[in-house]
Amino acid sequence: MGEASASADPRRRAVLTLARVEARRAYAARLLGDASPFQRELVLGVLRWQLVLDRLLEPHLRQPFGTLDPEVRAALRAGLYEALRMETPAAVAVAEAVRVTRFLVPAAAGLVNAVLRRAVASGWLDDARAPLWLRHSHPQWLVERWASWLSAEQLAGVLAANQRQAPMYLLAAVSPTGELAGEGCEVASHPYVPGVLHVRRGASAVAAWLGRGQGYAIDPHAVAVARLLPEVDGVVADWAAAPGGKSLVLGRERPGARRLAFDRHLGRLLAMREALLHHLGAQAPGVVGADGTAPPVRPASLAAVLLDAPCSGTGTLRRHPEIRWRLTPGELEALASLQRQLLAAAAAAVRPEGWVLYATCSLEPEENAQVVAGAALEIVPINPARLLGIPVHHLPGGGVVILPGEWGDGFTVHLLRRPAR
Repeated sequence: MGEASASADPRRRAVLTLARVEARRAYAARLLGDASPFQRELVLGVLRWQLVLDRLLEPHLRQPFGTLDPEVRAALRAGLYEALRMETPAAVAVAEAVRVTRFLVPAAAGLVNAVLRRAVASGWLDDARAPLWLRHSHPQWLVERWASWLSAEQLAGVLAANQRQAPMYLLAAVSPTGELAGEGCEVASHPYVPGVLHVRRGASAVAAWLGRGQGYAIDPHAVAVARLLPEVDGVVADWAAAPGGKSLVLGRERPGARRLAFDRHLGRLLAMREALLHHLGAQAPGVVGADGTAPPVRPASLAAVLLDAPCSGTGTLRRHPEIRWRLTPGELEALASLQRQLLAAAAAAVRPEGWVLYATCSLEPEENAQVVAGAALEIVPINPARLLGIPVHHLPGGGVVILPGEWGDGFTVHLLRRPAR
């Protein structure tokens, strides 16, 4: 079949996407830009529940699951997920998985048929005695480290949130609700982050609308993080700024501030520049291609820096569920090395008594509290009133973990100040 036929086959596209995510370490979100809602749910659902799906499939295989072709593993997972977690009749889900396998790996069609029929008959994992990490399909090491500092209630909430589809949110200031209503969409104000709209109905239409540049999608907690940067008299720099959401928030809410944004990834930089110019016009910040470890600014010249550092992303597992399957404890220290370099450069760039807001979308102490502890900056407690309604865990050293939940992704935030001379 040709490319057009493949694009019209959401199950085949889903299986190919899953195989590419696993075998090539691709990111699902980047492969699902034009996906149908069905394909999106199938891919992200499989990635969220991959551990459980594999446990249900393995007893019915005569060979180790990891020795199968990536496309065959993907077809088995997708077929079982569709049969047990979606509204498709089980017989149809199995038959469709076999059809896709027959096209992609013909020799494995019989295996997929036999294994799926037995696995579907066994049903979903429904054992309250199973460990929490298995019931919620997370790596055991990750859940155990979270359990060491979160309460049981907080941990249960984080795990449950990670297994639900992330809603779509819009920045209200650049997303006119009248046009959305005219296209049959329903939006409502976010319950505790003013200026953010929750898309309650018509997400597909909104996605097309966003693709035309008629709005901006953003996580509510990212908006709340941007607002924690103190208002200052002087130049504010957005370090590692792409994709630019926090710069957009600051530009809309502090139009008189002098701002600079830079990032070292050219493609992301150009997309960010276009979006900021489109939504902010003359109020858009200066956008520069630069590495945050060697910033294009004079030492001690900035009033404030917003550093949303590249990180493991463990606060975003509901949007990027594949992260949990590829991250290892050893990678956290490698990420922390870069984060320490970025923070040291930001600290040198701000003037005495200048501010650095250090944030990551990670929950891990190696990337947050341990990075901040080595910086020549003072930790300033974050005013709880600035985060009213947001589920948080206060760190002993003064930072705040914004917990992933129903209404937003997870972040860790530290407000820092350079000491006076």
